[in-house]
Formats: sequence, structure tokens, C-alpha cells
Amino acid sequence: MIKKNLPLGVDDFKEARENDFYLVDKSMFIDELLEKKSKVTLLPRPRRFGKTLNMSMLKYFFDIENKESNKTLFNNLAITATDKMIYFGEYPVIYISLKDIKVDNWELCLNKLGLLLKSEATKHGLSLGEERAEQENALLTLSAALYKKYDKKVIILIDEYDTPLVTAYSQGYYNDAIFFFRNFLSAGLKGNPYLEFSVLTGILRIAKESIFSGLNNLTVSSLLDSDFNHFGLTEDEVVELLKYYELEYEVEDVKKWYNGYKFGKSCVYNPWSIINFASKNELNSYWVNTSDNSLIKELLNKNDSKVFEELELIFKGDTIWEAISENIIFDDLNNINTIWSLMLFSGYLTYEEARVSSITGLKSYSLKIPNAEIKSFFRQSFIEVYTKGDVHFYGTMMEDLFLGNLNSFTSKFKKMYLSAISYHDSADSEKYYHHFMLGLLLTLGDKYTITSNRESGYGRYDIALEPKDKRNYGLIFEFKTSDKDSIEEKAREALAQINEKKYDVSMKNNGVLKIIKIGMAFSGKDVAIESQVD
Repeated sequence: MIKKNLPLGVDDFKEARENDFYLVDKSMFIDELLEKKSKVTLLPRPRRFGKTLNMSMLKYFFDIENKESNKTLFNNLAITATDKMIYFGEYPVIYISLKDIKVDNWELCLNKLGLLLKSEATKHGLSLGEERAEQENALLTLSAALYKKYDKKVIILIDEYDTPLVTAYSQGYYNDAIFFFRNFLSAGLKGNPYLEFSVLTGILRIAKESIFSGLNNLTVSSLLDSDFNHFGLTEDEVVELLKYYELEYEVEDVKKWYNGYKFGKSCVYNPWSIINFASKNELNSYWVNTSDNSLIKELLNKNDSKVFEELELIFKGDTIWEAISENIIFDDLNNINTIWSLMLFSGYLTYEEARVSSITGLKSYSLKIPNAEIKSFFRQSFIEVYTKGDVHFYGTMMEDLFLGNLNSFTSKFKKMYLSAISYHDSADSEKYYHHFMLGLLLTLGDKYTITSNRESGYGRYDIALEPKDKRNYGLIFEFKTSDKDSIEEKAREALAQINEKKYDVSMKNNGVLKIIKIGMAFSGKDVAIESQVD
């Protein structure tokens, strides 16, 4: 039997239906939207979880201008068996997607938005001026014109509303952008007499001086909520897809790689990764390579001790408890706690449960890495941060360590460190270097159980890597800081401390027969290394 094509890169509902691509039926999203029918609904979800496809489905369902040609698009979908079909093709629809407004300055951003709004007006046989004031009021102006044309209120759909704002923050023109978009959205969504209802999607709920200021008709449903869970793929939907493409034998591996996201009470898979896996029949990182991940990497690059200590836990499969704010304030990104909210809503972490403190009343969530694909992202990010992007060099250096080629490892590490340390403020604190090393070594979590500051023998080692395959080398690290003149002596002291305090006892008791002991001493951009193999 000839299989349907997979909708790789296809996010337009009409294109997917007319070309008979494999499509999971999410049409009951329309039913829930009409049941609740808030004036303005904001649905933040991670990227590539089907937001654009669902939004274009709404456009074709409600669109009054192409009612007859759109009707066949919904043949055999669940929505046709409901009473909501009375709303089919009954409204003029304004649909704009801001996902491609990613430019490096405010003037280009404004120009690109102007072209987008002008194009939308032209589709309706309308015209729109190019002045800034006309652009700020574009949603209201188009609503009034369409209401006059059809004598019906308008549905406004805005996909990826926050993309230009996230880009503006990373490119340094955030204040200009936030001021404009607050006025732009307010004009179209607040007190617009021609508005039937509006739906917005994005990744984050941006809160600085609230972009939705005064919008008292706004309903928000984030991935922490149990409604509007029509994004992502359920396990049943994934099993059906894999069976259709005769890949059902891969279910457990696929689950390990792409499952683990929790939206409300539902556990979902990443649809972008599933589609790519089904197309290539290869387990790989697909989703994390579709964006520059700049905000996440910026926060990781801060090398904050609390972040690294908690990332150490989640790399081992544990969970951490953190307070989560649904309102992301970009001015707070220097507050490292913001990283957990950003990672959760962007899809880099997931949560298992929530609890409310009986003392403070504050709500916190248990966070973890959802799957192997995201774990590979963190591994890659650490490598890029600490090796100046030389992934191959890092790989050969770690192979030397794994195989016990200590002279080669030492030579490569010194070369890498001299380059990488320029990306951080070197310090005289042993804790700083401890976290620098931990960031490098966390990437080895597939082959080792990594622990830090644990008791063994007569003291606490700095970092230990116990091999999951006991035939391989175990690794024990001890770190010292020093002035430049005594750095070699301090490295010898660090190695001697491992032996004197018998830090290898726990590992030997667990059946590890070969252990590499490494003493390191740091002084600014200089490092000395002493090692031995037992």
C-alpha cells in the first residue's frame, strides 16, 4: 500500500489536507474554543508542537470569504459530528503569523511587520497605510473595514505573537518593540467593538509592564493547565502513526527519545521529532536543531553555581523543585531563578507534579529533563560553552580520558582550557573551577554516574565518575587554587589528597577495578595536572 506523505515542514492546514498528508485530527480544538469562547485566548506552548497548524485550521474553519472551497477540508474530521458546524464559514478572519519576524534592529522589524500587515489587508481587498500610527492601529482598522463589508464581527488570529519580542531582547531593541506591540495588541483586542473573539499563540507569556495591560478579557491556558490540550501527540496517536508506517517495533525507543512532556494532566510527544523520525527511521535530535536556543544558552553561560548543582541532579534523572512564574519578565533574566521558568515553557524541561507550601502558600513544580533528545541538547550546549564550539576536539579529549590516555588528555585539556576560560571571568575560588569542570563532565552522564562533593574514605572528593560498565576506568578529580608559582606543587597535593583520604574506597566497593586519579590546580588561565592509574 502506498503510504501518505508526512507533513515535513508543512504547517498550513489547507495544504496538508488537499495534498493528503498524514495528519492527526485535532479539530476538536475548535469545539473547545467555541464552548469556552473567551474574548481573547492566549495559548503559550513550546515551538514545533503544532501551534501554527492548529491556528491555520481555525482560519479555514471560520473564514467567510472562502466558505465553499474550505468545506471539504474538514471531511471526516471529528468536528463535523458536533453542533459547532453552525459556525463554519461565518466570520471574517484576520490571520497573521509573526514567527518570521527575526531581524537585528527595530527599523527592520517595523518594516517587516508593515509588509505583513499590508499583505493581510490586500488578501481582503483592503488597503493599509505605511505610517507607524496606521500600523499600530492596523488590527482595529482592518476589523472595522471587514465588519462594514460583511456586517459580521471579526475573528483575529495571531500566531507566535512573542517571536519579535524575544528577538528584540536578544538583539538589543526590546524597549522599542514592547512599546509598539503593547499599543498594537491593545488597539486590536481591548475594546474593539468589531471583535468576535481572538486567539494568540506563542511560547511565553511576556509580562514586562504587561504587554496585555488593561486587557481584562484575556484567558491564558499554559502547559501547566488542563484545558486546550490539542498540541503535541498523545501516546495513542504516536502508536497509530508508527503502526501506519510499519515502525511499531520502535515504540519504546521513540518513547525514550521524544516523550515526557506534560501538558496539564496529559503526557505528550514532540510532533516535530516524531514526524522526522518516521521519515528517516533514525533516532536523532530533530527539535533542538530548529532554533538558535539563544536565551537558554545565554543563561547557561552565566555558570551560576546553583544552576549547575541542580543540572547535575536532573542529568542523573532526579527532579528539582522550583517556583515557576508564568509571566516571563526579560529584565529578570539576570535573576538566575528565571531560567527554570524559561526552560519549562520553552520545552527544555517538563514537570511531574506541583505542590503548595503550607507556610508561604507559594507553588512549586518538580522539574526534570523530559527525554533523550533534550538531554542531548544540554550536552551539546555545555560542550559549546566550554570549548568555544570545537565539538570534535572535545570529543577526542574525552575519548582519551575514557581510554586512559592521560598524557594526550592532559595536553588537550590545557589547550582547550586556555581558549575556553576567556569566555568566563576567571576567579580564585575553587568553587568556580569545580563548576567549570562539572559543566564539562556532565556530558558523560550516559557512561558514568557523576557525583560531586560526596563522602568516600576519610573525606569528600570534588568530582567522581563511576563507570556504569565496571570494566571501564573510574575517575576521581580533586581541585586546588594556587598562585602561578606554586601551581605544579598544588596539583601534586591534590593528587596526594585523593590517595591519603582514600577517595577510591566507595568505587572499589562497587566493583570498579581500574581507577584514574586526577589532581588539578588552577591559577587564572593556567592549569597544572597530575594523574595516576590504579
